Amino acid sequence: IGPNFDDAQHSIPVPFTSARWGSLASFGARPYPNTKRWYGTSGNSFVAVVEFGDSVRARAVSAGGQSGNPSSPHFNDQAALYAMGALRDVYFYRPDVEANAERRYAPGQ
Repeated sequence: IGPNFDDAQHSIPVPFTSARWGSLASFGARPYPNTKRWYGTSGNSFVAVVEFGDSVRARAVSAGGQSGNPSSPHFNDQAALYAMGALRDVYFYRPDVEANAERRYAPGQ
């Protein structure tokens, strides 16, 4: 599977740079044949900040989403957050996970 870039299609601008310039959320971009824009194809897929204290607190973001299925609502649902440099809450403790679960699955269901 190769990249297929088209300047006429929607894309999400990302304000990051290469890690060589000190960017924590590093991002590599370059032009591709028959395009005028630069397209990112490398960099962090996941960025997280974790505070270890009396209780663990964390915030994170994925560059795209949690699903590899383009039909899923979670295929690229974090892309806009990533592009803004924003982080979402990470639920570490069971009550928080259960309170924020979209759905539950058990083997055999």
